Amino acid sequence: MNQNNVFSGKNSLLDYYNPDKNPPTPLVEIPEHPFSADGVRIYAKLMSFLPATNIKSLPALNMLQDAQEDGRLNSKTKEVIEYSSGNTVISLAILGRIMGIPNVRALISNKTTDEKIKLLRFFGLDLTLYPGPSQPQPFDPLGGIRDAVELGKQPDTFTPNQYDNDMNYRAHMRWTGPQIIQQLPDISALACAVGTSGSMTGTGLYLKQQKPGTVIVGVCTAQGDRVPGPRTLELLQPVEFPWRESADCVEEIASPESFAMAMDLCRMGILCGPSSGLALCGLYSFLKRMKEEGKLDSLRNDQGEIPAVFLCMDGPLQYMSEFFDKIPESLLKPIRNSELLTVDTYPYLPAWEISPEQADEILLGSPSPESTRLPIVIIDIRRRSDSTTLPLTIRQRSGTSSTASILDLDIGAYPTDPNPFLDPSTMVSQWNALDKRLHNPADPVFGDHKLKGKMVICVCYSGGTARAAAPILRHRGLETYNVIGGLEEWCRSSRVIGIGRNQSNVKDSPVLAKL
Repeated sequence: MNQNNVFSGKNSLLDYYNPDKNPPTPLVEIPEHPFSADGVRIYAKLMSFLPATNIKSLPALNMLQDAQEDGRLNSKTKEVIEYSSGNTVISLAILGRIMGIPNVRALISNKTTDEKIKLLRFFGLDLTLYPGPSQPQPFDPLGGIRDAVELGKQPDTFTPNQYDNDMNYRAHMRWTGPQIIQQLPDISALACAVGTSGSMTGTGLYLKQQKPGTVIVGVCTAQGDRVPGPRTLELLQPVEFPWRESADCVEEIASPESFAMAMDLCRMGILCGPSSGLALCGLYSFLKRMKEEGKLDSLRNDQGEIPAVFLCMDGPLQYMSEFFDKIPESLLKPIRNSELLTVDTYPYLPAWEISPEQADEILLGSPSPESTRLPIVIIDIRRRSDSTTLPLTIRQRSGTSSTASILDLDIGAYPTDPNPFLDPSTMVSQWNALDKRLHNPADPVFGDHKLKGKMVICVCYSGGTARAAAPILRHRGLETYNVIGGLEEWCRSSRVIGIGRNQSNVKDSPVLAKL
């Protein structure tokens, strides 16, 4: 085994994905659970610690290796095809690229979530959509599974067919089962979500060989329900793997409970997807029934304990949209200031905020932070009554090349309004008003015919409103700045601008002090 976990050389990636050259994935005990007082010790087998972060990478690797050995997969193979929208085909894509296969094609249901489709495309998969059931029967002549088999008969094409390939479940006899026996030799029970049944069948058969009496609990999705990966018991019936020889019982669990349990495990620190929650719910259901029937003691080892394992197939992140479809709001903490989710939506950059001194220099003819010398437009975001009685004026300086014009924008803001960045309701009202006028390139006052090709400086009473305005104009592609501290700070130190009509003593005017 590679004790230092370093993978080098031409075969580094193949070695990295080879479980024989890695330590076992972690087996982590759940410290507290409903059956702790009964001597039950429950462990999560974290298959998400595999390099592809999911358990399906094991059968994917086993099926590809087996096909290489008998020549079905060779240097002439141009494409691998599989009906899968999840971990199996993602693992095939990763391993296929490592093995030099030019293309991996995923046949998927047209009901696959947008989130999952993006994930598949992210991994470079070639996608073909199919109508009908999202989980077709393996031998349905109108289904994508059957079509994948037919397409795999074409020259230079290979279909692993996880639904009918013994190397699926044998991967878990080769790796998953031996790891569990090595880590927990006295295991009493294993619970596993059941999709193709490969994980449960292979792991269960191996455990029964090594420790007869180990109880294998298969866990299916409740009839008419859906959890990504696992199948209903009805859809499991036609599967020809020897799952019946492995499973001692099958529990059926609804999706809301599965997702809620997976979320609880994640919050506990066991990061896992919904099928892992399904497996633990199934284990709880089995243990509860055994306890009610007075049979729990039949599972105890010589130490009087009941060591049980459930398989965690993958992580939670690819299922976020489905989690939030299934999880009741009561299990989620509220979002504070949620009204901000639909406003102030454009990015900010520190370079767009300029000091009063920088603003002065720009008006005096110095380049802006972006080294441009454009005609200047100042947007004065005060109430019209203030901009009329206390107009913003620019002192003319001889020898300067800058020219500036002033546009008034009254959005109903008062000088006594809270800073919008400190008060959500103010941000909502001010930003909506700003966006209505400034976002529109055809606005009669602030449209492109007035602002395009100009440098825009936004000012307001104390700086907050102008700071919210600048990104809206930046989103239109206009070079825009806001003055830090607003007119209060700018006028206090400026050599160029003032408020009021008497330009000779504007900075000393009692009118200015009212701002």
